[in-house]
Amino acid sequence: MNNEYGSTGILDQLKSGSFMTKQKFNGKKFPRRFFLHEREGFITYEKSRKMFGKPRIYNVKDIDEIRSGIHSPGFEKLVKRGIIKNKDDERVFSIMYDNYRKQEHLIASDIDTRQLWIEGLQQLIKRHGQQTQYHLIQEEKWILDFFHLADKNRSNTLTKKECRDLLTNAFQVELPNHIFEQMFKQADKSNEGVLSSDEFITFFHILTRRKDLYEIMKKHTKVAYIQPMEKVYMDKNDLYTFLRQCQNKNMNLLQLEQVQDIINEYEKNTELRDKGLLSLDEDFDIIGSYHSRQIYQDMTRPLCDYYINTSHNTYLFYSQVSGRSNPEAYNRVLLMGCRAVELDCYDGDNGRPIVTHAHTFVKPCSFESIIRSIEPNLFKASPYPVILNIENHCSLEQQKQMARILIDILGDRLITKPLPNKDPSILPSPEDLKHRVLIRSKKISTAHDEADDNDTILNPLSKDIQPELAALFIYLQNVPFRDSVYSKVHYSPFHSSSLAENTFYKLAQSEPLNLVEQTTRRLLRLYPGGIRQDSSNPDPIEPWNFGIQMVALNYHTEDDAIALCHGKFLDNGGCGYVLKPNYLINAKHTYFNPLSYDTNLDSPQILTIKIISGQFLPRSNVKTSDIPDPYVRISTHGLHCDDYARKTKVIDNNGFDPNWNETFQFHIKYPQMCLINISVMDYDVLTQNDRIAYFCSPLTMIQTGYRHIHLRANNNDQTYSTLFVHINIQHENDDNDQTIISTRF
Repeated sequence: MNNEYGSTGILDQLKSGSFMTKQKFNGKKFPRRFFLHEREGFITYEKSRKMFGKPRIYNVKDIDEIRSGIHSPGFEKLVKRGIIKNKDDERVFSIMYDNYRKQEHLIASDIDTRQLWIEGLQQLIKRHGQQTQYHLIQEEKWILDFFHLADKNRSNTLTKKECRDLLTNAFQVELPNHIFEQMFKQADKSNEGVLSSDEFITFFHILTRRKDLYEIMKKHTKVAYIQPMEKVYMDKNDLYTFLRQCQNKNMNLLQLEQVQDIINEYEKNTELRDKGLLSLDEDFDIIGSYHSRQIYQDMTRPLCDYYINTSHNTYLFYSQVSGRSNPEAYNRVLLMGCRAVELDCYDGDNGRPIVTHAHTFVKPCSFESIIRSIEPNLFKASPYPVILNIENHCSLEQQKQMARILIDILGDRLITKPLPNKDPSILPSPEDLKHRVLIRSKKISTAHDEADDNDTILNPLSKDIQPELAALFIYLQNVPFRDSVYSKVHYSPFHSSSLAENTFYKLAQSEPLNLVEQTTRRLLRLYPGGIRQDSSNPDPIEPWNFGIQMVALNYHTEDDAIALCHGKFLDNGGCGYVLKPNYLINAKHTYFNPLSYDTNLDSPQILTIKIISGQFLPRSNVKTSDIPDPYVRISTHGLHCDDYARKTKVIDNNGFDPNWNETFQFHIKYPQMCLINISVMDYDVLTQNDRIAYFCSPLTMIQTGYRHIHLRANNNDQTYSTLFVHINIQHENDDNDQTIISTRF
């Protein structure tokens, strides 16, 4: 392990193990010796004496956060009951995993042991986050995990049957018999008919050779036709020509002397690097999918000029009918870049306000536990403001408690008065509000049109607003939606309105220009319709087309809508704020109408994408044993004139390295409003086809040339799965003359 990931010594100590206590919230304690597995993929503990007891495994890839101290709502109860002492704070840490849905709370023997485990686990998490598919297939420990998985009889060798079972069960591929026999024979150097661990590594490397990359190398390398696949390379001149001809136009600025720097950075073989050569294994890593992780947009414009990453019913992990409210659900979405979260507040027992979904079986959690839990994570993913959208159903007495909790816990980060020296006629900017928290709620009660302000009509909002709480509603006072004429007279930019999904669609059809105009000066929020008891999401594209800044989506639902949301807010460094196109910001001058496409306000483009191959595609779910039959669905989402959907042919029984080599072309009139969504689907002749992984991005972020697209799981977790593609983007001039343009990084 190199210095980038910390010292080997810490991980060696974790492998030796430490005695720690598992603390359950029912008060029970279980002493165990925890240790890091030898191959560093997971931590576990020694089996107890129970006959049927089985140690839990905590995979590094599933761990979301290591949290030190007593910072969990459950611990508060244990402290009050005297089971945990305040002095234990320096020995306690928690492992949050499975997208914050699960947690393990441990008490170390002393502060040094706790610190050792926190540092070691954070090193492992960091290393996992930086690993790509390329790193893994070169890592012997990872390869040998598969060897030991397949070695059922613990003979330290693999028979042909064990190899074939591994290909089917783990690598998800059925090889023709003659190809399998050829690979096995090539790896079986001892001619014993079984593979040792070293021979299996050779077998794996043969299996993962990229024929698609080899074909490209042969086209662009002078000597490739006489080089076998495992020995093909590019010299400096080959690489220089390839980058300038086949990659992003920005590569035209590349100088020949800079090519050696690229080789030095990416070629791991010292001998080849010193000769100025780049091997097949390394080459295409440098053209892998690269998205902007920098905040590059102008962040000094009024809040209404930005799309804002917004969550609906944030307190839920699962169904909105059952389950329980959970503070960790807020941490999950905040760390994913969400900037506006929702709290449905009601009177709780003992004068303590709670958050829950009314008239359901959802169990509540305390308002204070949520605010206390999210406070450390508010600005980890983004420095820009967090908006707490409060639905207030509380009595005056408990509203006062809400105000106290917000002020005590959030302190100076909470906006409690207008910012000094700012124009009172416009909203402040994200830059003005860096590291600040805004409260969005109803300040003055009105008797009419409550349907547009309240997600839960069965339990009306509080009619009386406690003054101390109302004093916190500075910039985003929630008011009923009114037509453009009324809002210009009676509403300031500090007045924000919520629209039910169905109300929005009616307004979009009847008053499109008036609806767009209101988004140029104040914030509007759309929330899912009340009939969506299954927590499904509305399509966010249409409200975004109209400039609606806050499209509130159920993050706990893994559907196409939330995939589009993740893609939309991948832009601008993932900070949760994305600047609208100028023609939408200035709609009162451009008369932009998302239902009319006659006016040419953008720069039309032609997107050509060739889907070449896939690598290490997952199964559609962990319960199925079927090998995927994958196909790729490519769709574009924006104004209706730019909505397209295409798909490749189906590849039978191959999730390991399917090859398509199919090309698709899309004419996009409004590229600044367009998202491209690439989904890998598993074809099933009897049931609905399942999405197994996806990638979504604004079209303006897509790079041209040969690219590896790093796919996301349905829950937006990183995977080691990739698609290899070639992308070309052209400018479509009025005279149909097409010239290649570069897109931003």
